[in-house]
Parts: sequence; structure tokens; C-alpha cells
Amino acid sequence: MPHELNPNHPVTQELREQWYKLCAMLMFKMGVTEVKITAVDIERFMASRRCNIMAHPKGEVITLALVTDAEAKRLARREGGLPI
Repeated sequence: MPHELNPNHPVTQELREQWYKLCAMLMFKMGVTEVKITAVDIERFMASRRCNIMAHPKGEVITLALVTDAEAKRLARREGGLPI
């Protein structure tokens, strides 16, 4: 994906390959079997300015968080994906 800030990080690589399973797990966790995304949803999402996913695996738990562009760049630098 061209917008990945840290494409060589093992977590990024795994999520890239397994994104559909992650979506399915989130839907299962939410208790739904269908999700409809509208143009309004996309507009609201973009307006939130939190359009990046931060994934942090620790032990048997993966924490996902929506972060801003600035936070995503800061985290990518910390993990070695962007130059300081």
C-alpha cells in the first residue's frame, strides 16, 4: 500500500496480508454480520482527522487505535519506518 508509513515492519506486513480477517473479527466482536458504509460515513471519517490505524501487538492482545497523521508519523519514526 502506498500510504503505509512503516511498510517493512512485521506488524504492518501481517496486517496487510490479513486485513480481511481483521475486519471479520471486528464485525464478529461488534455482533454484526453486515456493515454498510455510505458516502456520509466516509466524509465523517475523513473529517475526524483520525484516518490511520495504529496496531500494537503485546502478548496475546492486539490493540488497534485510530490516530491522526501527525501521530502516525511520530509512531512510524519511533519504530524506524521514517527518518527522524
